[in-house]
Amino acid sequence: MIAEILTKKPFARVTPEGYLQGRITSDLRNASFTNNSDRLTWQLISQADFIREFYPSGHKINSELFYPDRLKYDEEKKRFFREKVFRASFPFQMIITIQQLVHLCGNDIHHELTDTKVDESSREIFLEFQKGWLDKNMEIAFYEYAKSVKITGDAAIVFYMNEGKVFTKNLSYFDGDTLYPHYDSITGQMTLFARRYSDYDEEGKELISWVEVWDNKKMYRYRQDKRGIVGAINKVKQYFGIEGYTLVEERDHGFAECPVVYYRDKHGACWSFSQDNIDKYELAISHLCQNNMAYAFPIMLLKGEDVEIQGDMYGAVKAITMGKDDDAGFMNRPEASQSFELQINTLLKMIFMGSFVVMPPEVKSGDLPGVAIKLIYSPSLEKAMIDCKEFDESIDKMKRLFLHGYGTEKGQLTKFLNLKIFSWAVPYVHQNAAELVSNLVQLVGAGILSKETGSEESGYGKNNEWDRIMREYKEQQQADLLYQLKIKKNESKEGNAK
Repeated sequence: MIAEILTKKPFARVTPEGYLQGRITSDLRNASFTNNSDRLTWQLISQADFIREFYPSGHKINSELFYPDRLKYDEEKKRFFREKVFRASFPFQMIITIQQLVHLCGNDIHHELTDTKVDESSREIFLEFQKGWLDKNMEIAFYEYAKSVKITGDAAIVFYMNEGKVFTKNLSYFDGDTLYPHYDSITGQMTLFARRYSDYDEEGKELISWVEVWDNKKMYRYRQDKRGIVGAINKVKQYFGIEGYTLVEERDHGFAECPVVYYRDKHGACWSFSQDNIDKYELAISHLCQNNMAYAFPIMLLKGEDVEIQGDMYGAVKAITMGKDDDAGFMNRPEASQSFELQINTLLKMIFMGSFVVMPPEVKSGDLPGVAIKLIYSPSLEKAMIDCKEFDESIDKMKRLFLHGYGTEKGQLTKFLNLKIFSWAVPYVHQNAAELVSNLVQLVGAGILSKETGSEESGYGKNNEWDRIMREYKEQQQADLLYQLKIKKNESKEGNAK
């Protein structure tokens, strides 16, 4: 069972092998083409490779297999030696990840009641839902979820009940978890999910391998010992066809479906389409820096036949003697060619364009209008709009599982499940806050938007901001009524006195 569960589709990048290998024909009407004759060739990419690409220290440029050190020969010592070359690596992947995450997760997830008739009871339950969503840090959970997808290609959020309360846990290869989702081939619904992780000693040796499995009803925990006699027995079991894992726990998870939210980006990390340009850019800069090192200090050029150099005890030049026709000077430092500069700038531009990332421009005219800001950040906004659609199914399942878990925690499961809530992500756009408020005031004043919607969209209010406004309005009405009653009472007293 475990051997079948611990399987997943690998990440890969397509290679150009086989491109345009179809036969040439002069009779297109009678020509035929079958897909079986043209198969794609893929290069498998592990999730560990994504993490190597994320950290500059793990980049390809730092590998001696890709960019080897220089082998030189010492004429005096009559031997070869290895000269370290200059290696330049840049955190492009981190920049791309952060900017995409800001535009995807910069705004909180929006929730809206979609019932045709919303009564006071529904409003109270909906307000309790919004409060619980923030108290349980669901926004942070979604951010960690999206960050794992952007860096490692997949991520999961597990909902679980503990002592009657709902909690979540983020699972990511970045934290040592390998994720194995399984779906129904007809409905596409998740039927089973597995997570594998290990315990290690101080030297990094694997001690225990754990596998946790969730289905629609239960959670199972399996253990495989890697040390001592027990580890040897497990290896023997695996050799004879027994998987070597022991079931150590089985319990109901308390949800009506598999309590795992999972998403996989089939393209891998968010910088995958720019990775080749990043490698070429770092190689070009490394070559440039290596060449610049040769001209870091002035190089003296001596011309003549009677040149004599005298040095001090430390080997430094102390005096130079030469004839009257001889000459001494310094070599001019070579300048970078325009073609090389064009190559560098083109690679840098395509790195950001291929990842829909914008290099912030220098603003000299003060605060920009909202339309100008949107145009400047148009590529990032377009990517965020697509990401919101891609993560929409994950947000829906997060909402369903949270309604079930939080409703159970509050003892109002039926009321929470009966709520009709629409949840969606809104891309974050750098904007002029004053212009946004001005637009809302105009829309509310023109009657296009209600005051309640204007209060929600302003971004400055709380979840119950409209209730606060209504309470203040009622208090003001009561104060006015009491004041009017007091005036009438005083007038009646004056009339009686007369």
